[in-house]
Amino acid sequence: MAREKRFWIAMGAFVGLGALEWVTLSSETIRTVNGLNGEPLLDISWRGAALAVLGLFAFRSWIHRKRERLEERGRSGQE
Repeated sequence: MAREKRFWIAMGAFVGLGALEWVTLSSETIRTVNGLNGEPLLDISWRGAALAVLGLFAFRSWIHRKRERLEERGRSGQE
């Protein structure tokens, strides 16, 4: 039960951090790749980059929770 509570607290923290990032970071873009004629092929906003990193951490936490649940079911099935 404590693990579930910690998971949901972490998800809430990710949502809170995402909201803070959205409010505080500008929508200015980062030019990452230039095309042949010098036009940008890929522009990423600071907000988008920060939210993507935060999303990866949230996804990793969710995958870890799934794995723990599957391992717990496996252990209870073997006994």
